[in-house]
Parts: sequence; C-alpha cells; structure tokens
Amino acid sequence: MASFEYDVPDELMDELKKLGDAADEIAIKMLNESAPILMDRVTAELSNHKVSGDLVKSIKIIKAKKAKGGGYAASVEPSGTDKKGVRNVEKMIYLEYGTSRQPARPTLTKAINDSEQGVLAKMQEVFDREVGGK
Repeated sequence: MASFEYDVPDELMDELKKLGDAADEIAIKMLNESAPILMDRVTAELSNHKVSGDLVKSIKIIKAKKAKGGGYAASVEPSGTDKKGVRNVEKMIYLEYGTSRQPARPTLTKAINDSEQGVLAKMQEVFDREVGGK
C-alpha cells in the first residue's frame, strides 16, 4: 500500500526520546489510538467513490509495531478481494493513481491531509496522558 508520514512536531519527538525504554510503549499507544481518525477519513473519502462498497468495507487498521529502522509503523489499508475476485488493494491503487482508462482520484492523499491535525492532536493527547500519569 502507499507510504505516508505525518510531520510530528520536533518538541513531541524530543520529549518522547527522553523517556528511554518507556518511549516504545507510549509511541505504540499514540499510533494505535490515532489510527481510527485516519481510518474514518479514508472510509469517508472512499464512500464518495464506491460502486459496490467492498473496498470501503475492507479497510482495516493494522496495529502499530516497531519497524526495522527503529521507528514505529501502523497502517490503515484494504484487505481481501471483492465479489469478482479483484483485490481491494488494487482498487485502492487504481483509484488513487488512475489507470489508462480512468483518471487519478487521490482519495488516500486527501484523507491523509485532512486527518493530519486530528491525528497529531490525538498523539499529543495520548502522550500527555501517559507521561502525566507517571
């Protein structure tokens, strides 16, 4: 699926780094609790383009985990196939980037851009809750 990232404020990243070993657990909570915000935007954007609804129904949150490069990753992505056997991830790519027969309709890009402030606010809220409680 497509790759994306939000520009997490430097201050938040600096504070997270100061937590040492506890940073792993808090970063994962931050991602897991903010992922539904992105999922809501993705499904809302896809709903504007649905034909059968199979793609919208296939969107799932993949829980956060530590990536090989040392960062953290969570995702919102389609899974499975539709009734005709077409992979939902393919349909998402065709919608986002277009094909020789259809223009690009960047719904994923719009969802990511529209959810950025909400996702970052939720991440800050989780951080404050977790650090304030210690």
